[in-house]
Amino acid sequence: MSSPGKATVETENGRRADRTVALTGATGFLGSHLLIRLLERGCHVVALGRRDEHAVARSLALALRSAGAGESTLARIPGQVTPVRIDLGRPRLGLPEMRYRQLADTVSAVWHCAALTTLNGDPDALHLANVEGTRRVLEWTESGARRPHLHHISTAFVAGRRSHGVIPEERLPAHGGFVTPYEESKHRAEELVHAWAAAAGRGATVYRPSVLLSARRALPRAPRHTYAVLAAKMALVLRQLGVAAPGSAGRGTGAPVHVRLLGNPEATVNLLAVQDAVTSMLCLADRATGRPGVAVHHVVHPHDTPVSLVNAAIERTVPGLRLSLVTERDDPTDLERGLDAYGVEVTAYLGLHRTYARAVPADLERRRVTDFPRPIDSAYLDAALAPPTHLPRVPHAPHAPNGQAAPTPRG
Repeated sequence: MSSPGKATVETENGRRADRTVALTGATGFLGSHLLIRLLERGCHVVALGRRDEHAVARSLALALRSAGAGESTLARIPGQVTPVRIDLGRPRLGLPEMRYRQLADTVSAVWHCAALTTLNGDPDALHLANVEGTRRVLEWTESGARRPHLHHISTAFVAGRRSHGVIPEERLPAHGGFVTPYEESKHRAEELVHAWAAAAGRGATVYRPSVLLSARRALPRAPRHTYAVLAAKMALVLRQLGVAAPGSAGRGTGAPVHVRLLGNPEATVNLLAVQDAVTSMLCLADRATGRPGVAVHHVVHPHDTPVSLVNAAIERTVPGLRLSLVTERDDPTDLERGLDAYGVEVTAYLGLHRTYARAVPADLERRRVTDFPRPIDSAYLDAALAPPTHLPRVPHAPHAPNGQAAPTPRG
């Protein structure tokens, strides 16, 4: 893979710019979809990650193929991606000082996508990854001479326990508290971005995506979205309980397992296709002014999805499972208690009735600069929850950094 250099890029609104982009989290679910678009734009991408260059080459090929990248896009990896091994827990990202500053001098934009996304994870681990990791990225962004614009991926759930009303696209106070340690860590990271921009006189854009999905079936061992992981966990639990799908040859009673989830039967959740999220973020990025200060944008669907629709899709994906939303529940089963404690992906936000301001994305849609997000209906949810597909044969594997063919990822 090549050394960082300048790339002249045609942006989606017709402007041209020299663009070498730093990207953290390139092998993650959102990061891999974003990387595809950056490569297609002709950007040179400095991929900052925890693994060595050989491991990054393999992970990138798998993540991008799973995200839908074609052979022509995969062929861009050797010439347009420079993997750099870093440690977000160490000063200077664990790099020698000269290399640290040299890298900062090469980039004109920094996309910080890397995060620990376990909603109910260990608070110390979440703080280390999401807060201190952001602090290290900010320090590095400030160390170079080019003053790159920072694009920080946050989450719509930094709104915490605010259950009603419209969440504004602005800096949010923390006095309402948070539902999970994850969203608290992301709120603290946002606070760091605001403080850094004010102190250094720098420009930053904060994107707050909602729950992102993909209707494309993931490859084994590739990153997957939250609800796909949740459906897989539920299917595993049912198998462990000996519940077989109706008509299957497996062992088990075949009797459905009824799980009562605490929440409003009319609850909704904001779901958005990851491809639409990336399109929106890149369009917003093209319009970043470069002036000091922080612009905040909600990257969300204009219409919420009823949780009942999601539950019905999970039931179709996991035969033998029945889900219902109840406001009260006597004598919870062990499975229900387990979901309350560990299945926060499905239970944490069942009482929300809030909406999100999205002024600029809505204006871009009205003016047909971008398309309206695709609908999240039953057909889309069925596709989004489908289990991983088999890994196809790879006729020409991308080359590793030393010029030798990288091993084909295994499913």
